[in-house]
Amino acid sequence: MTRTRLARLGLLLGCGVLALTACGSGGSSNSASGGGPIRIALNNTNDSLSVEVAQQEGFFKKHNITITPKTLSDITLVPSLLGKQYDVGFSVGPIMIRAAAQGVPIVAISGNDGDSPQDQGVQIFARKGITSVKQLQGKRIGSPTLTGNINIATKAWLSGSGVNPTGEQFVQVATPNMIDQLQAGQVDAVELIYPFITLAKQAGFTSLGDPERVLSSNYVGGTYWTADKAWATANPTEVDNFRAAMSDADKWITANPAAAYQISATYTKVTPAQAKLAPLGPYTTDVSAADLKIWGDAMHKFGGFGGSVDYSSLVFTGGK
Repeated sequence: MTRTRLARLGLLLGCGVLALTACGSGGSSNSASGGGPIRIALNNTNDSLSVEVAQQEGFFKKHNITITPKTLSDITLVPSLLGKQYDVGFSVGPIMIRAAAQGVPIVAISGNDGDSPQDQGVQIFARKGITSVKQLQGKRIGSPTLTGNINIATKAWLSGSGVNPTGEQFVQVATPNMIDQLQAGQVDAVELIYPFITLAKQAGFTSLGDPERVLSSNYVGGTYWTADKAWATANPTEVDNFRAAMSDADKWITANPAAAYQISATYTKVTPAQAKLAPLGPYTTDVSAADLKIWGDAMHKFGGFGGSVDYSSLVFTGGK
């Protein structure tokens, strides 16, 4: 599903305002290798549901790890903070690929969720009066990241509908603020995931479709739990235990949708009724180099990406 789906990565070596918040929350550079908690950078959507479930339902404790979570609204900060303020961080394919191409030693230690024809977890909503993709030509579009998977998919989707994506005005907007920006006329369209898709529908806006369908007619992975390669290599047991806890959480979400929705509502700050209008999952710990290549190919075509990456090297295989 969901994917966040933000400042170019080459400029992220220093801490901005949000990074300073992250630095303050993460404490020192101590890592889980010394027996301390795994410091995890989450995002602010349903994409982080498995971590919340694993924490609340005791799956981390079951697998002998503890965590210190922190929610970030700007996930492009994550690659530059791994191995420093955070041990594990939420990321998406394009951000990982750009970081790796620039020499950041980032690896995916677990899958998370993606987009399928059934859930259509990424959708584009436009202001009232815009009813077709072609009407977006030259318009101002709010995106959670300017380098992430949703924005790359949106550009591919626009191009496939005859709209030149280079003529659009993409602006970075924090996901929780997008509907307000749309209502205020600050943007003409926004790139949304759940539960904000539900909120946009309740506000009277209409979806123009799921842009990720243009990349694949089947399920495509989009979000991942990542780590600095040196940390993952030094802590294979923690990596395996983290992945096992995520697997337990994924199964629990499927078996306990009502309780999962309650956790989702609390974490994403929506009502339980609003949370229940969003699909849950599919969540998975699987990581696929083939899915990462889908994003890399789209980046080359629509994202101005000229780097070269060995996609298999982005998948950590040092654990079990």
